[in-house]
Amino acid sequence: MRRISIFGLIIISALLLSYYLAVGGSKGDVFTGYLVEGKPVKVQNALVLADRDCTPSEDYMELTCTAVIDAGGEVLKVRYTHPTEVPCLSTRGDRVSIAVKGGSAVEIVRTGTPSMEH
Repeated sequence: MRRISIFGLIIISALLLSYYLAVGGSKGDVFTGYLVEGKPVKVQNALVLADRDCTPSEDYMELTCTAVIDAGGEVLKVRYTHPTEVPCLSTRGDRVSIAVKGGSAVEIVRTGTPSMEH
């Protein structure tokens, strides 16, 4: 009887973990770029103020843009590239998290649903 209880607990734990990884633990859109202006900071709830200078690649498969982000009072400008099927960051309230990857390299993760589409 005790074996069945332990086995059942393991099965339930595995199901909960797989659900969290599939639904609750997934990241939003992830953008990698480099700082053009500002100092590297790690922030969980930054606000996109502007996204400009978007230029397509030669094959129109990617866009390279400059995001202006309020990272807790520090204004950052980040040049980043993303596939054209992923909406750009937007000034309509996109919230992002920022992680420093070394030097001027940063990772930006959109924490909600994109507020705009192409």
